[in-house]
Amino acid sequence: MIALLRGRLRRKHEDRVVVEAAGVGYEVVLPPVVQHAIAGALASDGDGAAEVTLEIHYHATQNQPSPVLIGFLSGLDKEFFEKLITVKDVGPLVAARSLASPVSEIAAAIARQDEAYLRRLPGIGPQKAKNIVAQLSTKVAKFALSQSDAVVGGKPAVPAPAHMDEDGLRSAVFEIMTKQLGHRPSEAAHLISAALSRKPDITTPEELFDEIYRGAKTP
Repeated sequence: MIALLRGRLRRKHEDRVVVEAAGVGYEVVLPPVVQHAIAGALASDGDGAAEVTLEIHYHATQNQPSPVLIGFLSGLDKEFFEKLITVKDVGPLVAARSLASPVSEIAAAIARQDEAYLRRLPGIGPQKAKNIVAQLSTKVAKFALSQSDAVVGGKPAVPAPAHMDEDGLRSAVFEIMTKQLGHRPSEAAHLISAALSRKPDITTPEELFDEIYRGAKTP
């Protein structure tokens, strides 16, 4: 199984590229957001071809024995994609085509249950949007927090959750909840305080989001 691919960019097609590594050319399907990120990278047969590093989701089944490689610029984006394909009726190629916006934006829309936003993504109709929200709305907080600035030819930059004091933690999560997830300030403040009251040893935004949404689901 292929998990990571580093090599020269030899071909660019509408929704996929060919990357040469160790003398072998690998065809890799790219989500639109990745295509956009590498739009300026030169594909050629010579030494001037750009070097790219792609996190790879390897997909093969009994019904489709020829593997499909789907590429991402960060491990976090790949992890989000692998959550997305657990949703009913969202297969790997549908999921790849749907990633036309940054993962952090899509995850924020899922967390705030914004089906209208999801329906604007390629290949995501009303029923798929409902399924995505139903299955993932409480599972994508860390992706909404992400600011992945991976670059072609470099190591993906995916910040690890930082340990914070309570004031810093409240401030960081409050900003995300009000500016990205659509919560009213008073609602965000209440949810944060309630979560910290239930679990005062929280030290990272990811842990706090998990507790906020776990508590919101508790009767």
